[in-house]
Amino acid sequence: MAMTSYGEMFADHLSEDSIRGSLSTALLGCRVDCYPVVASTMDEARKAALESAPDGTLVLAEEQTGGRGRFQRTWVSPPGVNLYLSIVLRPESSALSQLGMMASLALAKALQGFTRGAAQVSIKWPNDVRIGGKKVGGILIENVLKGDRAGFSIVGMGVNVNLDPGEYPEIRDIATSLRRELGHTVSRLALLAAILGEMEELYITIQGGGSVREEWSALLDTLGRRIRVAWGDQVYEGYAEGVDGEGSLLLRRPDGSLQALSAGEVTLQV
Repeated sequence: MAMTSYGEMFADHLSEDSIRGSLSTALLGCRVDCYPVVASTMDEARKAALESAPDGTLVLAEEQTGGRGRFQRTWVSPPGVNLYLSIVLRPESSALSQLGMMASLALAKALQGFTRGAAQVSIKWPNDVRIGGKKVGGILIENVLKGDRAGFSIVGMGVNVNLDPGEYPEIRDIATSLRRELGHTVSRLALLAAILGEMEELYITIQGGGSVREEWSALLDTLGRRIRVAWGDQVYEGYAEGVDGEGSLLLRRPDGSLQALSAGEVTLQV
């Protein structure tokens, strides 16, 4: 009998046709670029955007050899078990500050639908999605501006679907997957469709001038805690009091002052 790889055991096939057939969205996934292996879907999406790919273009890969998260951290990206995707968006300038909120909220809501209350889904500010306090998905946002106007944005997302984090010493204590939490394999196509469905609704909201901050902040597990954050070369400690309309963390410092920390500049340490 031929040996079956870990990825082959649990993969449901991702192709342009299978993805299109699973989606019910009108905008997100209007164009699908699906690759067996890329360095990073973010890089491929950027290339597509620079070549005039339309709003909603979806770029996926079965495997990434150079997957990355915020601050160029490596994202473990083995083949056939997870979702690695990037979406080209062409948002209104007024919507730019909410893209991270939109993406992490969409993923959290999709995961809630799969877990059906069997596990606690939350968001670690600014946009790491967790189940039971362990990371299951991450978001990366890159904006390209034309002058003071939005040119295009790339929303990148990595989701641990059928991964066994125990096989990777660097993440085994901090990461989880849907399969680990639910005790059975999960269709990546079904999860992808759920994520994009949630995201499209939220994207329409922010494009129309609405806000997703309240719904997003309700899922933040960071608020109400004493935390430590690195902001550039500075380290601050204080009480995570709330978030403002653009998603910046409002930190109440020991001297009583309130400091707004932008998601793009901060690493949450505890």
